[in-house]
Amino acid sequence: MRTAALLVSCLLLLSGTGCLSYREMVNFQDGADLGRTGKAALPVLPELRLRPDDMVAVTINSYNQEEALRFNVISNQSQVQLSAQGGQSATVADPLGYRVDSRGFIEMPVIGRVRVAGLTLEQLRDTVHAHVSATEYLKDHSVQVRYLSFRITILGEVNNPGTYTVPTQRINVLEALGMARDATLYSRRDNILVVREEEGKREYGRIDLKSKAVFESPYYYLRPNDVLYVEPHRSKVLSAPDPVSRYLGIVLGLATLATLVSTL
Repeated sequence: MRTAALLVSCLLLLSGTGCLSYREMVNFQDGADLGRTGKAALPVLPELRLRPDDMVAVTINSYNQEEALRFNVISNQSQVQLSAQGGQSATVADPLGYRVDSRGFIEMPVIGRVRVAGLTLEQLRDTVHAHVSATEYLKDHSVQVRYLSFRITILGEVNNPGTYTVPTQRINVLEALGMARDATLYSRRDNILVVREEEGKREYGRIDLKSKAVFESPYYYLRPNDVLYVEPHRSKVLSAPDPVSRYLGIVLGLATLATLVSTL
């Protein structure tokens, strides 16, 4: 048995790679304890507040669609024909986004400059609604707002790395990995790095997918412009096709094999 184990070790060293165990490839290894924890409070999700360079879509709707068009910046694509009073027609298209300028304002038709920096989306909606109501053009209307610049970047040992636009206002690390088609078998699931930049400062956090503590991490919910880096497992590094890694494994394997032969 000892001889067979040594031979297996030699083969692994000669190949330059090691074997991944079952536990190294499985998330949430707390086992039965995970099911006995009951209901746990979710991490507090900070409110998303607008900052300079953010993009936000603002759409004004009303029964009087012709008047509502005055307040909307529209594109020339995906145009939709709507019926209007008097048998005439008005053309509506997809609304464009507004970029928050360096002073925290957006520029909207009719109502002009609106200060939005520091506002949540709900506060932005109420602010725009008040500005439109103060004009003489449109009294009965609704306002829809949507955040357009929620992007995250996922790099490293995932099946589809890249930068992704998040269509909602929140996303957690598990959903993000799902967008990237999950981490590969050669990933370090216990040491995922999150790089976050806010208010001119950069911070780093680590996430361990093998533990239920991930659900309590302040990095469980991602924020706009977060970067996830999934570190490769050591076995993946050893299998890299560079000469040093390849020949080092061969030399170690031959040395072990020579030692084995001398003991037989």
